[in-house]
Amino acid sequence: MSPRDLNHGTRITPFLVRAAAVACLGGILFGYDLGVVSGALPSLESSLNLTSAQSESVVSFLYLGSVLGAIVGGWTCDKFGRRTAILYTDALFL
Repeated sequence: MSPRDLNHGTRITPFLVRAAAVACLGGILFGYDLGVVSGALPSLESSLNLTSAQSESVVSFLYLGSVLGAIVGGWTCDKFGRRTAILYTDALFL
């Protein structure tokens, strides 16, 4: 058995490596976004006169938005296909 084999005899394919790399990149970017919002939070608090509960809500809405986005995105991909779902999200972003 070569070092590229897993325990059950399946092989690590280039597709699997690319999929894992994209998933890791997505997690890193999401963490970066949370860091940016957390860094901007003090200026938001002072300019909008936010309470601590409101400040916590701002950051928690990011998590809520990611959960809802994953649910809607998965449903859209299942219903219309990946390419159409990407076009919809691109149009929504613009």
